[in-house]
Amino acid sequence: MASAARPIRDYLPGLLVLAGGLYTVYYYYMYWIRVYGALCLPGYGDPVKVEVTQGIWIRLDAILFPTVFGVILALLGVMLVWKKKFGAAVVALVLSATVINWPAFIMIAGGALLGLLFWRKTLLPTIDLPDETMEWVDAEAGLSVLKSFRRLPSERLAYSFHNEGGGRFVVKETSSAESAERETRVLNAAAENGLPAPEAKATDGRFLLMPQLDGFPFLQPLDFEAWTDEIAGILTTTHSAPKPDMKARRRPAEPVIPDRAFDRANWERAARIFREETADAVPVFVHGDFEPANVLFSGGRATGLTGWDHAGSGPAQLDVGRMRVALELIHGGNVADRFLAKYKNLSKDRSFRYSRYWDLLAVYGWLEQDPGSIASHWRRFGITTLSEDEVMRRLERFVKTLTDKE
Repeated sequence: MASAARPIRDYLPGLLVLAGGLYTVYYYYMYWIRVYGALCLPGYGDPVKVEVTQGIWIRLDAILFPTVFGVILALLGVMLVWKKKFGAAVVALVLSATVINWPAFIMIAGGALLGLLFWRKTLLPTIDLPDETMEWVDAEAGLSVLKSFRRLPSERLAYSFHNEGGGRFVVKETSSAESAERETRVLNAAAENGLPAPEAKATDGRFLLMPQLDGFPFLQPLDFEAWTDEIAGILTTTHSAPKPDMKARRRPAEPVIPDRAFDRANWERAARIFREETADAVPVFVHGDFEPANVLFSGGRATGLTGWDHAGSGPAQLDVGRMRVALELIHGGNVADRFLAKYKNLSKDRSFRYSRYWDLLAVYGWLEQDPGSIASHWRRFGITTLSEDEVMRRLERFVKTLTDKE
């Protein structure tokens, strides 16, 4: 029943406004053809007055006024069909008085009033989580007296909640129930070892509940020296913890040549180098998705890590490489090189070695997404300078610096 009512709520208001606008244009066009053509000779005297609807008379040359508004309302109706906007419904209701004919007025005003009724909730922010998930969150975290909530910048659904008891929680969506259970085990292992990770509280299918960490992603610092120092420091702390039993989720490790590549020969050369080179590494506790968007800062210090769904036991170079490519994309190679130097200096593992193999592996991991999705990912965190083509250019520039080392 609810599914049948949804198309009515979504489309009926806009269709009524559209129909009223088109009817108005047709109505006055026919008046112009019938009355002006029959009673007026061009260039002689004033246009006649005609009764356009019961009790309402208008000069024939003034028909242009309601006709123009009929066109505007028809376009507004198309917009209301495409996007359900409370404000646009208000505009349609106000303009309904300009059409000066009862049938169109009834259609437009009726559609606008239905829009006001159906879409009134669009004035307020809404929580897109399923009702049963919200009931689970309420039972687990006591959010019955909700003070505030905020949608977090994430590819999947993620919300932070703050209740009147002072509790702050995060609910995030994972790809599956198995992923939620796996991330729960990783988070608890990280928290037990004193790492800056939230301890998972509960799961409900693919949704995961955890306390909210202090801090926010901080991607555009004034002092890159201190910023990279903090990022490298929190990573070495993670890698120093006892490694968990489960292995890290590995991203694609096969060379790819992007469809939008500007210099295919460069990518082919990189693929050959990647296949020829090998790199051994000692497994440690890796984050698996170590990039600036997952590092939380508070008071200028790196205080926490989010996005642990790829974490587990694996080479430390996986985290270093993913961060280096991210820094290359948003800030350039100098910052990426500075981060690597900081990590080497702070790392307790003196056997740590890093080669271009790991950079190429990280590039192929990022290209698991298309360049447009990568640009969209960074826009969620305020990096607006990356277009789809610019992502491709920066990746190619980075790959070229690696292949030129031959």
